[in-house]
Amino acid sequence: MNREYRYGDAVRLLGGTDPAIKKLDTLLGLGTLGLWDLVDAKNELIRLGNDLLGRWREWRSGDDWRSRTERIEAAHEILVITSLFEAVDGLRLPFTDDDLRLVKRTAGALTPKRRGKLQDNVRIVLDGLEVPPCPSPQRPYEDVRADIVTFYERLAHNMLSVLKGVAGWDELTSHGEEQIIMEVGMALPGLALARYEDGYRRLAGDVPEFALWAQMTEHQATRASLAGLERVLAGMTAGKVLPVELEALRRTQQNALACSVAETGDVPVGMRLPTLEEAYLPQRFRAGEVLSGRDNPSMESWWKDKPVREDLPSFLAACLTRSAAGRTPVIVLGQPGAGKSVLTKILGARLPTAFFPVLVPLREVSANADVQEQIEDAIYHATGEKLRWPALARSAGNALPVLILDGFDELLQATGVRQSDYLGKVERFQEREAAAGRTVAVIVTSRTAVFHCAQPSTSTIVTRLEPFDEDQIGRWLRVWNKTNSSYFNRLDVKPFTLALALAHRDLAEQPLLLLMLALYDADDNALGKAAPGLGQGELYEQLIISFVKRELKKGRCPTYELDDRAELELQRLGFVAFSMLNRRSQWATSVQVSDDLGALRQDLREPSFSTPASLGEQTFGRFFFIYEAKAARDADVVRAYEFLHATFGEFLIARLVKSLLTEMVSMPRRILTETLDDSLLRSLLSWATLSSRAPAVVFLAELAKMGQDADRWHALVRRLFKRLNAQTDVDLPNYRPRIASPAERYAYYSANLLVLAVTTAEQVLASDLLPGLEDLPTEWKRYFYLWQSQFVGEEWAAQLRVVTSTPKVSSDDLVLRMNPAISGEEAAGELPTGGIGPLTVFTRTYVDLTSPGDESA
Repeated sequence: MNREYRYGDAVRLLGGTDPAIKKLDTLLGLGTLGLWDLVDAKNELIRLGNDLLGRWREWRSGDDWRSRTERIEAAHEILVITSLFEAVDGLRLPFTDDDLRLVKRTAGALTPKRRGKLQDNVRIVLDGLEVPPCPSPQRPYEDVRADIVTFYERLAHNMLSVLKGVAGWDELTSHGEEQIIMEVGMALPGLALARYEDGYRRLAGDVPEFALWAQMTEHQATRASLAGLERVLAGMTAGKVLPVELEALRRTQQNALACSVAETGDVPVGMRLPTLEEAYLPQRFRAGEVLSGRDNPSMESWWKDKPVREDLPSFLAACLTRSAAGRTPVIVLGQPGAGKSVLTKILGARLPTAFFPVLVPLREVSANADVQEQIEDAIYHATGEKLRWPALARSAGNALPVLILDGFDELLQATGVRQSDYLGKVERFQEREAAAGRTVAVIVTSRTAVFHCAQPSTSTIVTRLEPFDEDQIGRWLRVWNKTNSSYFNRLDVKPFTLALALAHRDLAEQPLLLLMLALYDADDNALGKAAPGLGQGELYEQLIISFVKRELKKGRCPTYELDDRAELELQRLGFVAFSMLNRRSQWATSVQVSDDLGALRQDLREPSFSTPASLGEQTFGRFFFIYEAKAARDADVVRAYEFLHATFGEFLIARLVKSLLTEMVSMPRRILTETLDDSLLRSLLSWATLSSRAPAVVFLAELAKMGQDADRWHALVRRLFKRLNAQTDVDLPNYRPRIASPAERYAYYSANLLVLAVTTAEQVLASDLLPGLEDLPTEWKRYFYLWQSQFVGEEWAAQLRVVTSTPKVSSDDLVLRMNPAISGEEAAGELPTGGIGPLTVFTRTYVDLTSPGDESA
């Protein structure tokens, strides 16, 4: 706990008026030998500490959140020090308190050097009374306990150093010295810890905050719903009647519980989406604390040593009952569709009246406004009333305002890194409010992947929502099937089973994608009737096209046009996926998409739809499986988009490549003129490696096996590779998703053609691809080192993982294949990369072959 008061201040905060407090002011001053006074006063301090801890009903009561929280944390400090004094009092030492008083009186007889050393040691002991922080929601109690042990051990060591330096130590027998070393140096920490733990358990039984901080609460009762959060917090604080202004906002936020769990457009007659209150399940999560500027919660490695937890209601309650809640925001991270926004709606509806929640969807307020303006804007959108924040906060009385800022990632995606200091603005807002007597807690949600752009301060608590486990999937399905039992019976549709959901677990683990699977299967059990061994590519084809057709039907698309229009939409979505791939990103703005579609000559608008502001918005805005991030900037609304699951985009990339290859092999053959036009394919494949998205490569291979044109595709790819140097300026000149040199674009296109070659055939010889203008080893090495020099980040390692190579027996040629292990992440991760990767086998072979005097190779 970040305190600005010493132990004596903690005693005063809990109402201590004992004369011993006056003595403490002197004892804790650094210019005296106050250790002897401290020991002399230990009996009074023990009595005082136990008296204050026993009056927990007094210091825990009170309506003001800030003072109540600080008193509870002060009680923890008193518990730690009182436990130490009790342990000292229980030591078996070869001297009495009178002996120590004598030592104090004779200390003046020490030599100046020895007296100075003694003063230094005493000062160290007194400085050591800086108590470790309270148990916290983001740290296991075992870790906090270890800190307390270290604290007691350090104090014991320092006290022993003092005792060894006082007059009279030299007069002790060896047995006496050994007894003191054993008692103070070894027994004292354990005795103090035992006293501390016993006292903490007693307080946890009386003061719910202590139980929450140390994760001692019973979680099973609160797992079913965040209604458990309401029960937990309501048990800590008395209910209050809110003023009219706040009550209107609370009712608006509580109405969200009766709304559908997701916005998916129209559903078939008789089908009903569960309400938020019915379907919401508290997510599993991990939690940690930012300890330095090097910490990066957007990286998977940062989370690997943090355990998965299931006590989300208790965790959030613990976060909101610590004084740190008024200084730094609590960050909630998660993937698209993981339930971050749903969680914020639950919090806005479920926090009891001792708290004053204000939900601020950042997509609906101005990105350029300051925090206060964003709050006021959100309240206006929710209630229709223009209210000023200071007056509103004052009207809340002693209720703690809790700002829930949903969608920090949307500011980053839609406006760029200009908002990377937004968390700093939030903390400065909290600091200002605390100084004005309006302490406010803040919860911020964000996508995990973009959080690296943020700048959280040290001591910030960060939690990451985890995917559903099997139990949660089953519980969600029970709600879904119960809600739609009459619909299933009327249409003779079977309920959605757990076994079927687990067959597509990578989707079912995300709540929104689980709903997508359920909606798909509810249409005549489409998922359940699929052929056994349904490939992921086939599933995605059916899943995505079914939702595309649903949207087209809602737009009154004629039945005879439905298939063609659906195909057009899927191809456009493929171009959108390339907009993300070629910017090395998982998202793209509507302006970027519109620019790309125009440059690629795909900007035809559909006459049957009302024309939106841009083609990017037209392409994206209608589909359930696409996540739209919005931010208001000045008078405009800036949009950014991504797929709810990254593999949706990777499938659409593979599908568009398949469509282009199919169209190219269907072109009529000419005798006198060369008509092969690869400008569109080359434009798309010249900016990033397909191998950097391994699922896209797997989808390409699956689509090749499913189709009838794999051999023709392969022949086309070989032809394109051989004629790479015979064409110039064949891409579309206006398509420039980023800045790249001609050499870089050539490297990407040639590498991607290699990937297409190995995904459209079981194997391919290097000699079948290279134009044969020079000897094979020289040509191959030029490509190899070109790729290595131009690829950035993980692209080179990814290319090495995707393409394997082995020298052909009795030949100077090389056999190239797609590595079958890339379809399994664990196996792929075990493959060698970099200097010993599969492609280097071939390069090393040719180095050997071309080395002078190495005829045997």
